[in-house]
Amino acid sequence: MKTRYWIAFGIAGIIIVMMSAYHYWERPTKGDVAPSFALQDIANETISLSDYRGKVVFLHFWATWCHTCQSELPLIDKLNREYSTKDLKVLSILVDEQHPQKNAKEMKRIVPFDFPVLIDPQGKVADTYEVWGVPESFIIDREGMIVARFSHAIDESEIKSFLSNLL
Repeated sequence: MKTRYWIAFGIAGIIIVMMSAYHYWERPTKGDVAPSFALQDIANETISLSDYRGKVVFLHFWATWCHTCQSELPLIDKLNREYSTKDLKVLSILVDEQHPQKNAKEMKRIVPFDFPVLIDPQGKVADTYEVWGVPESFIIDREGMIVARFSHAIDESEIKSFLSNLL
């Protein structure tokens, strides 16, 4: 009886590992078309990824409770200012579930930045992009293809290296 239990337990474990691996490999990544979306920003204006076709997009998922995300805001704002004249568009997607507009406005007061904050409180766009944690960022080229995915805190030199090849 113990042998059957261990065999069943082993098979279940293998299935779980295989399902997790498959799910991980299916995440939108380099070479994939960036999934389209439309979200409202903190001023209640609808912004769509398709509005920026023909531009390079730096898409950043974050949360106000994430300290790493907070520390990245000045760098993202710097990239926005440096590259905006070269057809880079920064779009940030806030995944806070409670009071996202209030939280975003408060964060902009504490850490001033000048790029759009889109609200995704139910995480539908984050789910579409298979974002499992924040911060997570994407670089999308002028044709709407993902050229980079960063599932970690961003590094200025790494981002600028990608951007210099696209802009």
